[in-house]
Amino acid sequence: MQTFDFFNKLKKSNQEALVDASNIMKVPEGMELYHQGDVCGTILFLTKGRVRVTRQHENGQSVLLYYFEKGEQCNVNFTASYNSAPAVGTATAETDLEGYDIPAELIAKLFIEDKAFQRYVFDQYVNRMEKMASLIEEIRFSSLDSRLLNWLKEQPEKEINITHEELGDIVGTSREVVSRLLKGFEKSGIVKLSRKMIKILK
Repeated sequence: MQTFDFFNKLKKSNQEALVDASNIMKVPEGMELYHQGDVCGTILFLTKGRVRVTRQHENGQSVLLYYFEKGEQCNVNFTASYNSAPAVGTATAETDLEGYDIPAELIAKLFIEDKAFQRYVFDQYVNRMEKMASLIEEIRFSSLDSRLLNWLKEQPEKEINITHEELGDIVGTSREVVSRLLKGFEKSGIVKLSRKMIKILK
């Protein structure tokens, strides 16, 4: 936990309690950390990897809410744990993960008692709100094919290992629509498609 910015600002007693209660956790790529509707008993603080958080509609389609990465924790996870309420989304490991799993009771105590931890949590919420506002703006004003193409080109690697269903979750549409758009991109020479793999050509 010492790698998190807020840790050294905590009261000494809270630092010790956090270290004592921390469980090192390793999660393989593709595993769900929690599912929409779950009540979470622990909160994960990431030290390695990236997590995708999506919300599923009753029609079965999902939309991306946000990602969280190294040095962060998940607002949906925090809210569900702190309030003992059903999670409003599903968190999936987009890569192999490492982090610390902390009991919700201790996190609730820290949030009440320690202003340094309160600031860290509120900063996380501000970052999420900014990203979700950008997402809403993008959905409202950008065409679906533009959003999909922009997401593909923003990825650090030219070969992206992802299913069409997962892509649908990210851009907020169905697997069938994503497949149709990708085939159009392939015909235009923008991408090359293979099973669970998209190669960016230009």
